[in-house]
Formats: sequence, structure tokens, C-alpha cells
Amino acid sequence: MKERRLLIVTNSYDTTADILVFRLGADKVFRFNYDVWNDYRFEITTKGIFIADPSGREIASEDIAKVLWRKPWSRRSHRPASRTGEDRYYDGEMLYALREMVNLLWLDGKIVLVEPFAELHAGKFVQMRIAASYFQVPKYQFRRNTQSIFSANNEIVVKSLTMEPVGDEEARELLFTTKVVDSSLSAECPWMIQHYVHAQKDVTVAFVHDRLFAFELDRKGFLDRVTDWRELPSDWEQGDWQPHQLPDNIASGVVGFMKEMGLHFGRLDFLWGKDGYFFLEVNTNGEWAWLDTEGHYGLLQKVIEEISPDTAIHPISFLRFNAAD
Repeated sequence: MKERRLLIVTNSYDTTADILVFRLGADKVFRFNYDVWNDYRFEITTKGIFIADPSGREIASEDIAKVLWRKPWSRRSHRPASRTGEDRYYDGEMLYALREMVNLLWLDGKIVLVEPFAELHAGKFVQMRIAASYFQVPKYQFRRNTQSIFSANNEIVVKSLTMEPVGDEEARELLFTTKVVDSSLSAECPWMIQHYVHAQKDVTVAFVHDRLFAFELDRKGFLDRVTDWRELPSDWEQGDWQPHQLPDNIASGVVGFMKEMGLHFGRLDFLWGKDGYFFLEVNTNGEWAWLDTEGHYGLLQKVIEEISPDTAIHPISFLRFNAAD
């Protein structure tokens, strides 16, 4: 009998998956890199699922102990110039099959930690409505061609809901959280606008099944350049995050919020200052490995514990309205 393994559904460029495979041991993991699906053999039948990778390693339904959904994306971003009508058709067929593969494994109770497609029911506006019962939430408005709800002396920021690049093909950029003057915003464009929170620290909290891991970043080192720490070079950001002690009321609020959201995993972002903690969002499949790359703070080990094929499984309940659309 074959030893059962973890199936990671991801991409060929995924440092977090690289770390997890290294820590677990390659023999305990089968990695399906969806962006290069054309390098794999793949089958779904009444008997179940079968995948073979480019090296010849194989996995079938009965060999899968757990499934971790990372962030698979289409090969289109790697082959934009060569995509034909056939390519688009094949990509569409494989994407449909990938979703159904995940749904079947979900039905089998094998999906752990990260809920696939959670953004379909747990988007930012739902998050903020539920979060308001547990935390302070900055005043916000999503608008196009309507009146501002902010007064002239309110400080505001604009942010992207999707983080889709904007601009011409040759010079596309991401819209990070940016301070703006309300009157300068074009009424013809859709804007996500939020009250600017004066804060001393960014706080991010990784929620992993039943444990919290909080980290902080001092904002004084970059506020003269940017509003959003994600605009900083990655080595700067990774080197300056430190463990953060959450007060009991915020920690219990995180637990209550995540339970009401029905999530086993997420990275919650807050701003902290003299007026306390302000909830910004929970990324239901947020990156986290850069907070504990070496495993010094317990976060990496907790994730390993949850996804290892050798440990108890805590399956995510199958949400039919989620993944079938």
C-alpha cells in the first residue's frame, strides 16, 4: 500500500510551497503546478482522480491524505504572445476540471486549512460588516458617480479591491493604498475609499485553525515615502516585522470573527495607534511564510502540523454554493 501524501495545488513559482515541501519532505508531498498543467498527465473518472508530474511521479484519489489550496493561476501570464484560440479553449477546460477536482476532494473531506474560492462569499464588504461587531472599522465608501460621504477636512485613502494592474500594457502598475484629496477623484471611475487612520504600527495576524500568530511593523520608517508597506522592497518588509502581543479582547475578537466567517485560515490586517486597533481586511489565502521563514515563532510549525499527511485532519466543510459556480 502506498504512503498517503499531501496534494498541494499551486504554481511553479511559489516560495511558500517550496518551504512547505522542504519541511515536510518531498516524499510526503505531490505538487500540482497548474500554470504548467501541460507538463502533467491528468484524469478524472468515475473511479477518482489521477495526476502524473513531469518526473513520472503519480498520485491518485486513494493516495491523497490532505489537500492544500495555494494560489494556482493559468499559464496565460507566462505565454501571452503565443496564446491562440486553441490555447484559450484548453485553458478553460483545464480550469473547469481543476475546480471539479478540488470539489470532489472537498466532498471527500480532504481540503484543509485554506478554503478554495473563499473570496466568493467572504469578500471585503462582507468582512467589514461582520468585523464591525468585533473591531473598529474605518469609515468607507465604494462609489462611482455619486456624492462623497466624507467631509472636506477628512483624510482619505484609495485602495484596490482586486489588486489588478492598471495602465498601458507596457507600464502597468498596482494601486496600493494611497492618500488622496477627495475632490481630485474622477467621478467616472469606480473608487474604494476609506478614512485614513493615523497609526504607529501595522499589525498582521495569521490565524491557523485554532492559534493566532501576531506580528507588527513600525510605520515611522516608511510613512514619509509610502502609505502602504507593500510598496516597500520585499527584503525591507521581511526584515522589520516583529512578534506582537495582542490584547485579550482583540485576540478573542479574531477568534469570534473567524468563526463567524467560517474560515480555518486567514491573515488579518490591522492598524494600531493611540485610538486602538482598526480592522482592514482578512486575506483568506494570505501569504504568511515571510513572517516565520526559519520557523522561530511557531507559525511555520503550526501550518506544517495542519497540512502534514501524518497528523489528524481538520477538514473544511464543503460549501456547495462556493465552489460549484
